[in-house]
Amino acid sequence: MKRLCLSRAVLFGFLSTLAACGTVSRAPSTQPPVARPGQVPPAPAQPTPPVAVPTPPPPELLKPTATFESADFIVAFARAGDTPETLAARHLKDLGKGWMIRDFLNVSTFADGQEVVIPKREWNPTGVFPWGYQVVPILVYHNIGPETKGRLLISAKLFDEQMRYLKAEGYHALSLKEFLEYSAGKRQLAKKSVLIAFDDGYKSFIRYARPVLKEFGYPATLFVYTDFLGGGSALNWQELRTLAEEGFDIQAHSKTHSDLRRKANESDAQFSKRMEAELSVPLALFKKNLGHPSETIAYPYGAADEEVAQLTTRNGYRAAFTVRRQSNPSFVSLFKIGRSQVYSEMSLQEFAKNLTLLHDEPIGGSPGDGKAPSALATSVAASTTQVALAKRHVDRADSFETRGYLRQALDERRIAATIDPGDTTNQQAVTRLEAEIKRRTADLTEEARRLLERGSLAEGRRRLLNTLALDPQNRIAFEALQREVREITLITHTVRSGETLASIAELYYGDALHAEVIAETNQLTPNARLTAGRTLRIPEIPGVSLLPR
Repeated sequence: MKRLCLSRAVLFGFLSTLAACGTVSRAPSTQPPVARPGQVPPAPAQPTPPVAVPTPPPPELLKPTATFESADFIVAFARAGDTPETLAARHLKDLGKGWMIRDFLNVSTFADGQEVVIPKREWNPTGVFPWGYQVVPILVYHNIGPETKGRLLISAKLFDEQMRYLKAEGYHALSLKEFLEYSAGKRQLAKKSVLIAFDDGYKSFIRYARPVLKEFGYPATLFVYTDFLGGGSALNWQELRTLAEEGFDIQAHSKTHSDLRRKANESDAQFSKRMEAELSVPLALFKKNLGHPSETIAYPYGAADEEVAQLTTRNGYRAAFTVRRQSNPSFVSLFKIGRSQVYSEMSLQEFAKNLTLLHDEPIGGSPGDGKAPSALATSVAASTTQVALAKRHVDRADSFETRGYLRQALDERRIAATIDPGDTTNQQAVTRLEAEIKRRTADLTEEARRLLERGSLAEGRRRLLNTLALDPQNRIAFEALQREVREITLITHTVRSGETLASIAELYYGDALHAEVIAETNQLTPNARLTAGRTLRIPEIPGVSLLPR
C-alpha cells in the first residue's frame, strides 16, 4: 500500500514538471487566460474566418436592344409592330430588302422581343435547295380594253383585279434586268417574284395598264414587232421612248410577227433572207429610235426550234422567250424561257395557277426527306442569355446535319458564331462543315461530268442540282446545268381515239391549259387534231408535278 502511494506521488510530480515545460498538449480552455502577477492580460483568441471562394457572376440576360453582327448576319430583336420592311430599313438601311428577312426566316410577322436573323447579303442566287428549286413565272398579256373581246383582249377591270391580287399576295414584279441576272445565276430573287410582259405593242397599254402598274410600283416588259408600230392601234417610237424613260423595258418581237421556223419547201437562201429581216431589222430600228439594240426577243406565237434558237444567238440576242406555260428556274435554257399567256376567260383562281414558285423535288439530304425546314421559334424567353441563344442555333445545326442539309447546318453554325464568337467548339464545326461541303461538291461535279459524257442526263442533272444545293454559287455546276440539260423528264404517250391535246394535258398535269406545252414540245399548234396511234412527248414542267399514272 505504501509502495502504491509513493508511485502516484512520483507520477504526479513528473506530469506537473512536463506541463510547466509546455511539452503536453491540452484541450483548449473555454475560460479566458489568467494573467500572472505583473503581466498584462493577453487578448482573447479570435476565431479564424473561413477562406472566401469567389462566386462567378450569373450569365447576363439579353436586353431587347442587343444586336450581334458578323460578316454574314445581324441578329437582333424585334420591336412591337415590326415588319420585314421596318427591320430591313433599320438594320440594312434599305426598306426594299425586307424580302430577304421574310424569305430567310419564312415568317412575315414578329412578336415584341422576338429574335430576328437578318442576312447581310444574298445567300442563294441560284435558288436551289435540298427540297427543290425556285421557279419564276412570267405573265404575258396582249391587248387591254374597256370590255373583254376574244381570248387576248382582256378588260381593264380584269387586269386591275389581277394586279391587285399580286400586290395583296406580296409578289415582287421584276424588271427585265433583274430576271436576266437571275437567269445567269448571279442574282437572288424574292420567293414571290413575277415578270409581267406585254406582246405586240398595243397603244392600249398607255391608257389601261400603265396607271395600274405605276400605282403598285410594278415594272413591265413590252415586246413589240416593228412592222406594227405607228399604226392606228399601235404604239409609236416616241411613245416607246417615253415609256422607256419611265422605267418600262422595250424589247423585240420580230419584224413581221410571222412564225420564225423554216417553212415547208423553203430553201436555205430563202430561209436565211427571211430570218435576216426578222431578226436584224428590229436590232437596227431599236438602236436608231431608242439608242440601243434589243437585248432579247419574244418568238412570235412562241414558236421556235433549235435552228431558230441558233440564229437568234448569232444575231446577238442574249435570251429569247416562248409562250410555253411554265415557270422558270435560274438555270433555264436562255433561248427557251417560258411564259404563260393570260386569257380573258380565266377566273382569278385559274390566273393564280400560273404563279408556280417552287419545283418540289428531293435533291439533297437524307433519302426520303426532301422537306423544307420549319421557321425558327416565334419568341425568345425573357430569361435567355447570349450562350443559350447561340445554343438554339447549334442544336438546329445538329438537326440539319443529321438530315444531310449541310448548307443549312453551316448557316446555323455561322449564326451561332455571330451571337457567341468566343465558342471555339462551334468555330471548329464551321471550319469542318466548310471543308466537307468543298469536298462533296468537287466529287459531285466530277461525277456529273462523267455521267453527262456518257449521255446519262437525268443522273448528271441530279448531281449538278445536289452540288448547287450545297454550294448555290458553284459556277461549274450552274453553267453545266444550263448548257447540257434541256428537259427534266419526257414521258412517251400514245394517242388514243378521241383524245385532244387538252384532254392529254388534263390527264398528265390536271390542267388543260398546259396543252400548250405539249404542243410546243411536239411542234404542233395548240388546237391540232390528233390521230390515234401517234406518239407524243410529254415533258415534266418545272413546278408542276406529273400526275401518277
